Amino acid sequence: MTGFRELARAAAAAMAARPEVPLALATLVQVDGSSYRQPGARLLVDAEGRVLAGAISGGCLEGDVAARAAAVCATGRGVRLMYDLRADLEAIWGFGAACDGVAHLLLEPLPDPSWLAEVDAIRSRRRNGAVLTVLERDGGGSSCALLNGDAATGTWRPIGDRARWSAGPDLLVSTRAAQRTGHPVLLDSRDDAALLFIEPLVAPIALHVIGAGRGADAFVRIARTLEWEVTVIDHRPAVLADLALPDGVTTHVARADQEEALAVLLASLPHDGRTAIALLSHIFDVDSAWLTALLPLPVAYIGVLGSRKRAGQLLDAVDAALGGRGTPLTERMRHRLHAPIGLDLGGESPASIALSAIAEIEAVIHGRPAGFLRERLSPIHARTPTPRVLEQDAPIVPTECDAGRNDHRDHG
Repeated sequence: MTGFRELARAAAAAMAARPEVPLALATLVQVDGSSYRQPGARLLVDAEGRVLAGAISGGCLEGDVAARAAAVCATGRGVRLMYDLRADLEAIWGFGAACDGVAHLLLEPLPDPSWLAEVDAIRSRRRNGAVLTVLERDGGGSSCALLNGDAATGTWRPIGDRARWSAGPDLLVSTRAAQRTGHPVLLDSRDDAALLFIEPLVAPIALHVIGAGRGADAFVRIARTLEWEVTVIDHRPAVLADLALPDGVTTHVARADQEEALAVLLASLPHDGRTAIALLSHIFDVDSAWLTALLPLPVAYIGVLGSRKRAGQLLDAVDAALGGRGTPLTERMRHRLHAPIGLDLGGESPASIALSAIAEIEAVIHGRPAGFLRERLSPIHARTPTPRVLEQDAPIVPTECDAGRNDHRDHG
């Protein structure tokens, strides 16, 4: 799923460089058993067998799919492909990869890739949406419509002159389910003699880095590599100006003690279930003021540099400040706070701390416990409920061990 920005850019570049070479798009629509990629993964290829962007497997299927693109582009009609990864790789590459699943794909011509950029724009607006793909009973299919908005209020727009489809009550219910869970839905539309693959357009993760001091640049670089939306906020204009930032990062000068201006800024930034905040100022009064403003927001994650002892002291200060406003600290607010920030990876450099924090954000957003995959009992890509370890709302309190140790995250 996702990757539409990469696909749109690659398609535009290919059309500019080789306008006479048709393009084709492969979509993974169903997986039986285990697979490296999950439904919604896409691959952009051209009629000369080039793999241009995206991925639908761990690398074992892309070449074979690209080799089929010329035939699809010549007929102008999509085809359904099925790869039994438990056996088919022997025939494709001359060796078996011992994979344990069956991948169902749609490979379709892509005469006008402009809708890929439109999909990316819908995702960036963070207002929901969906892509509808028709899988015909006779083995054909096509990406046929885009939804801009919620299932109940948004408008479906056809993609070119693609296959016919019906926007009936079943589609509404299934699209609602897809948007609520963030996972694609395969709907059996019996009236239209077709299957409907409904992929929700999940907003990109938004990361707000507060504090442009030591280590902030590492947070930003890693997050941008993942194509997250990144904002850096600091009360010192000169420090912000000196920070080397990659393209696509926005900056704001703001102080946590200027409540009205801060409220306007926070309202203008993403603050939803796919938003994470890394508080890196490491100045106690500044952190306390920011947490007082941030913890009531419905974001997914707030991480703070510092030891457990310091985190307990911050929570006491925030509890007193919020209580004075008539909005006491709740267990849900405590649950959002991750302090000390990051997973226990063992590194102590600013880049290592940034890596552990970004990894923790990924785990929280996807509802995973962040353990070793070799110790996971269920399938790697199984959509299991959020583990209990992420549901514990107990307050963070200092331990005897914390009192005598110098936590590496205590260094600003």
